[in-house]
Amino acid sequence: MTSGNIQMGPDPDQILEALKSLLREDSGARQRPAGEVSEELVRAGYLRQEPDPVLVAEMLDGLENEENSLQADELYREGDPT
Repeated sequence: MTSGNIQMGPDPDQILEALKSLLREDSGARQRPAGEVSEELVRAGYLRQEPDPVLVAEMLDGLENEENSLQADELYREGDPT
């Protein structure tokens, strides 16, 4: 039995790709609340359905952590003469 209140949003992979696209065009989206970013993903045509803002916030954090890790790796390699 399923509940009529369950809303299936966009696939997480679609959300992630949409976020990456949005951030390429508008890096300032990172600084906005996740609810606004969720709405923007639909308004700008990246997604048909608005994703859960909590999921968007988690994905934004994950992308930021990934970028920070890549930057740290680059700095390490620049300082390593090998």
